[in-house]
Amino acid sequence: MKRPNARGMSLFVGAALALGAYSLAHAQDAGVDAAATNDGEEKSIDFEPIVIDEKDSKTPKLADWQTATRVKITRRGPRAENCRAWRTRAWLKVHCDVRTTAVSLLGGAFKGISMWMRDPPAGSPSPESSEVVFPIRPGDRRIVEFFSFGETYGGSMVSPGIILQEYWLEGASAPTLVMY
Repeated sequence: MKRPNARGMSLFVGAALALGAYSLAHAQDAGVDAAATNDGEEKSIDFEPIVIDEKDSKTPKLADWQTATRVKITRRGPRAENCRAWRTRAWLKVHCDVRTTAVSLLGGAFKGISMWMRDPPAGSPSPESSEVVFPIRPGDRRIVEFFSFGETYGGSMVSPGIILQEYWLEGASAPTLVMY
């Protein structure tokens, strides 16, 4: 298997940073803030009926997330132990306190999705947290990846990180959220 060259990896990292900047701009417009924490008891995603109202499908504002309900991630692997989820109306926010170099939608609908990474601390090569916000609808299927530096990081490689799968199967009362 051929290893990617430094130029190819630079293009990948550059594209990931551009996507991060684009997503950050949209996340700020949407009022998304990773610092907003409502760390109460986790409830089931369908703690109350999820009302799908196409007329009221605007991205939640910061105030909405500050009062959002923390919800359980249906299934979680050990790498996702520092990830949390909140729900407001028919929207989910998943926040992970892990070193992140890029966040990418690998599959599923892009409409309404926002990805955000906090600025890295001084002297650090990457942010220490990231999040994704998206609408939830019956029939959804999404896969999002939080990339990170690998254990053998040498300056140009990023490694696969945490995977988030969200799907809402027909007949289910709410989506399933899996992170590993």
